[in-house]
Amino acid sequence: MSFINTIFKILEEQNILKTSKTKPIVDAIKNRNKISFFYTGPRKPAKDSVKPGKRIDVEAVALGLSKRGNLIIRGYVQSPSVSKKGFDRTGWRTFMVSRMSDLRISDETFDQKRPDYKEGDDRSMTVTYVTTDWTNKPEVKKSKIDKPKPSVTTTTEPTPTVEPTTTTTPPVEPKTTELPQPKPKSKPEKLVTPPKEEPTNEPQPEELPQPKSTEKPVVNPDEDEENKNLQESIKNIKRLMFS
Repeated sequence: MSFINTIFKILEEQNILKTSKTKPIVDAIKNRNKISFFYTGPRKPAKDSVKPGKRIDVEAVALGLSKRGNLIIRGYVQSPSVSKKGFDRTGWRTFMVSRMSDLRISDETFDQKRPDYKEGDDRSMTVTYVTTDWTNKPEVKKSKIDKPKPSVTTTTEPTPTVEPTTTTTPPVEPKTTELPQPKPKSKPEKLVTPPKEEPTNEPQPEELPQPKSTEKPVVNPDEDEENKNLQESIKNIKRLMFS
């Protein structure tokens, strides 16, 4: 094979394997995921016609070009998939990618090599692009449904109940707070007037005679005259002294 043909083959392979239809098939072959699809094979000529219908859980192991230049896959098929010839003789089939529709990739993988399986390139293909790699173990996805764990019944001894010791205290009577009572208004005291003495018919005591005041002594006229003369003489002496 010349260098130009090699480059052409590489470019052609890159374009074929990266389309939106072939990319899921390539991944399924490498990871060994089962695939399901609806297939409509040729109807003419009658001897080469293929019965249309669903192919379920196909184990695809290779992808490449047929002798007529069609992109095909080889896979192992069993019932309930549809088949005109049946699966009594063999379950190996080739399918044209262009006639496959409603492609579904399953999470279920296949790890068993079916009878009459041959390693390496497929002899019915002029070019084999992808083959199943049996050396790698595919990752098995865990189911989301958790398995029920076995129930373990454990017998637990009853714990002794300890009665709490409570000391009874005499009930305390609540103190009643006396509300302030309104003070009574003090009424003004009434003046007590002594009762009038009623006249009695008893005889009143007689008043005793009081002593009379003593009369002034009578002045002698002769003495009065002498006093007058004495006063005049005193006056005359004063006149003489101050004259």
